[in-house]
Amino acid sequence: MKFKAAAVQVTSTARVSNNLTKCRQLVEEAASAGAKVIGLPENFSFMGTESEKKNLLGQIEEETNAFLQETSKDLGIFLLGGGFPTKAPTGKVYNTAVITNPEGKEIFRYHKAHLFNAVVGDGFNYSESNSTESGGKVPDVIQTEYGKISSAICYDIRFPELFRSLSEKGVELCFLPAAFTVPTGEAHWHVLLRARAIENFMYVLAPGQTGTHDPHGNRKTFGHSLIISPWGEILDEIDKEEGFAIADIDLQKLNEIRNQLPSLNHRLF
Repeated sequence: MKFKAAAVQVTSTARVSNNLTKCRQLVEEAASAGAKVIGLPENFSFMGTESEKKNLLGQIEEETNAFLQETSKDLGIFLLGGGFPTKAPTGKVYNTAVITNPEGKEIFRYHKAHLFNAVVGDGFNYSESNSTESGGKVPDVIQTEYGKISSAICYDIRFPELFRSLSEKGVELCFLPAAFTVPTGEAHWHVLLRARAIENFMYVLAPGQTGTHDPHGNRKTFGHSLIISPWGEILDEIDKEEGFAIADIDLQKLNEIRNQLPSLNHRLF
């Protein structure tokens, strides 16, 4: 089985309708280029302040879900919405990734497990857990006509045990949608993504945010959305502009790699 997949890169803001219009345009372009599985980054439908998020939460959740269902059905694709706020029972929100199928039905939902609390040197004190609740669970792996698919979110990439759990469930293609900071992106983005792909012999599709996200120019993200093979090769990458990376996913090649170097079967611990 060989098919095309794409990782979309955008510069999202607090304006939900504008974000979704841009995402629709780029997803349509990726689908026109032949992509059957397409991923959008973390915060694709909203990237604003915590107060704006609180005020717009119902709108964000409703419009984002409708967008994913409508777009995947209209274009006949599997579409990942890589992270948007949904209500949690604690009064906080979940950072939620959703996959919809070509019939427009939701087939996957994951609440980000590892929350980003860090000071990385870009002028921000990131405290995601102040407003966001951890899902606390490993993502599901879903069987589709394009293989076994799953998704983590952004900071999850630093926790290899999560991806080893996915490999034990047979994952073949894993999304890693992100809004990576510039300092951590420059240092670790490529090497961490390649490591997760190689360790688990899986394709990794990493759609990311890019550029400046507020009118004062303070919040910046790294970009460099890319697609990585199970051998750790970067199959396609987009730099800092909005657009998408696109590449062939070859599940027969993946199985050949796993058979030739069966390290996943050699684990002792």
